[in-house]
Amino acid sequence: MKLINYTLIYLTATLFAIVTLWAVLFYFQILNQLKTTMDEGLANYKILLIDDLKDEADPDQQNISADKKFSIKSIPEAYALQVRDTYKDTLIFSSVKNIYERTRLLTTAFVAENGQYYEMKIISQELDRGKLIQKLATSLLWLYIFVLISILLVNNFVLKKTWQPFYHLLNYLKDFRLDKESISEPPKTKIKEFSILNETIQKLLKENVDVFSSQKQLIENASHEIQTPLAISLNKLELLAAKEDLSEDHIQKIGEVIETLQGLANLNKSLLLLSKIENKQFLFIESVDIDEIFKRIISDFTDYTEYREIEMKYTVEENWIQKMNKNLAEILVMNLVKNAIFHNMQNGEVKIKLSSSEFTIENISDEPALSTDKIFKRFNKNQSKKGSTGLGLAIVKAIADVSGLTVCYSYSNTKKHSFRVSL
Repeated sequence: MKLINYTLIYLTATLFAIVTLWAVLFYFQILNQLKTTMDEGLANYKILLIDDLKDEADPDQQNISADKKFSIKSIPEAYALQVRDTYKDTLIFSSVKNIYERTRLLTTAFVAENGQYYEMKIISQELDRGKLIQKLATSLLWLYIFVLISILLVNNFVLKKTWQPFYHLLNYLKDFRLDKESISEPPKTKIKEFSILNETIQKLLKENVDVFSSQKQLIENASHEIQTPLAISLNKLELLAAKEDLSEDHIQKIGEVIETLQGLANLNKSLLLLSKIENKQFLFIESVDIDEIFKRIISDFTDYTEYREIEMKYTVEENWIQKMNKNLAEILVMNLVKNAIFHNMQNGEVKIKLSSSEFTIENISDEPALSTDKIFKRFNKNQSKKGSTGLGLAIVKAIADVSGLTVCYSYSNTKKHSFRVSL
């Protein structure tokens, strides 16, 4: 959900809650005002009635109802002197409508010309709360609709324009790459906060680019400086081992040193490759024929698989053409095929199946199931296998990540290890 819509939801919910609370308070305010108005009308009507009735010799006593708006009865003087004008809600039966109606009732007392005290009760017109609530609810509904339309208009024509610099900055960050030598400036804005944000992010990106460039140069220089003396040392040791006056013990020790230096050279190359992959230095993207890569790599390993009597079964259900860097695709396939052969058994087999959007490589091995939490981490390797750097599967995972692919591992009870690469 976009930030502008997220904040708008909370703003709308808060506004609707406030309007609803206001409507409830407004209802009671209107109700009180209506009662006050009715009470004033009853007070005025009381004055007129007393004026008309006090000259009567014997005012008629009447039963109060919705059809007759007042009733009078004689009362003792002591009781009359205690009566104060009181107003209250009451229900009166209407013989016309045959229902009880809610009205306001005024109870008062007065003395007639004959000296007799009377209690008078006067009722107002019907106080229909249901209609009042209905009218208020209808008005509130129209207010909600008006507020909602207003919010949508403000969101589309005002807030979106206000938040444009923010979305421009997001697009700027999406397109940003650490390997760019120069940093372009984000779009200018007149909003102070967004302007400060742009400047801060641009400063932060520049510092990161400088650090990245320094690290990249350091890695490349260190790799080159290490690789050169390793190659020279290997060459000299091979020349030394070729001399005829060396004993078998000396030749064996020289061979062990050569093996160690060769491992260091391979480790150095793998670390450099992994660093380049993670830094996204393989930028050229093209349509890669995965079937062609498999056929070439399987052919390259033919001599070795025949020597170890490992059967290679390659099945193509449908060719997979993937847009990615071709060199990375070859390294990905190479490492997985090599891993399946290297961790196989004598007279074992490797099954490769290719479809239009994935491939699986399965091999048989006496080794136990690998830990899914550690399998793609650096330097995770079988200590019994010599010559392994522990970076092959880490490189596979890094290539998959930068190429938009998924790589996963599974193990079955039949000693089958399987790797699946898919979109």
